[in-house]
Amino acid sequence: MLIFKSPAKLNLYLKVLCRREDGYHQIDTLFERIDLADHIFIELGTNEIVITCDDPNVPTDENSLLHNTVREFNKWSGQDLKVRIHVKKRIPVAAGLGGGSSNAATVLKGLNDLSEKPLKKEELIAIGRNLGSDIPFFINNYRFGVGRERGDKVEKVTTDMELWHILIKPPFPVATKDIYDSLSAFSLTKDIGIDKMVNAFLKGDNSRNLAENLCNDLQPIVLRKFPVLNEVISEIKKAGAMGVLLSGSGSTVFGIFDKDCVEEAKNKLSLIFPAEKDWEIYTAKTC
Repeated sequence: MLIFKSPAKLNLYLKVLCRREDGYHQIDTLFERIDLADHIFIELGTNEIVITCDDPNVPTDENSLLHNTVREFNKWSGQDLKVRIHVKKRIPVAAGLGGGSSNAATVLKGLNDLSEKPLKKEELIAIGRNLGSDIPFFINNYRFGVGRERGDKVEKVTTDMELWHILIKPPFPVATKDIYDSLSAFSLTKDIGIDKMVNAFLKGDNSRNLAENLCNDLQPIVLRKFPVLNEVISEIKKAGAMGVLLSGSGSTVFGIFDKDCVEEAKNKLSLIFPAEKDWEIYTAKTC
């Protein structure tokens, strides 16, 4: 049995451009990989495909994402691997952090490594595209990347910048499909352009400039449905964040902080959003 780390992501920018003929939405997004991570245990040589997880909210039946991931890997590689996979969750579920997509990408790469790499990275990405739009970002193993089309066409952003965050996950999930279904021309934010965000990286360590240009077209919709998140945004700003944004379709809200004050800010926010009431607060950084 081998153990693989499965990291989360944040969306520093998310612009919805239009609805596609296939029912998905055309987007521009800026991904950041962070060190909040699940751990995935993979054991080969079992009699069947078995998926387990320590979080009961994660589907593990035969129709689950990870079951489909193993079956697609077998189909593409011409193998018939029987595996036991256990997911030790730390990334919150239905929180806009890409935990499920990261798990699928990690399983694809893990199975490929364990079976002497029968598939090229491009083939793993092709499998990932069919399973979920965020999966190619995690397969590419980038720290930062621009996602286009459905978010599944990913370009690397090369930078040494390291961002520090506080993440607050409220005591409720958000369904991505419901949020996208609520989109209209009136809910789209003013477009600052993905290139402006990328330029903030290429100019060097200018996290404040980056923080001031955070953008997410889905945020106004989520805030209308879950107004308590307005308070979360306000309190993160009061705690010293340079910028605050909803990640993906939510429900997690994150702030960009100076490294030296992130722990103190987390302690303050933990008093306002206590774990006893099922709020979850994390510190994280670029990885």
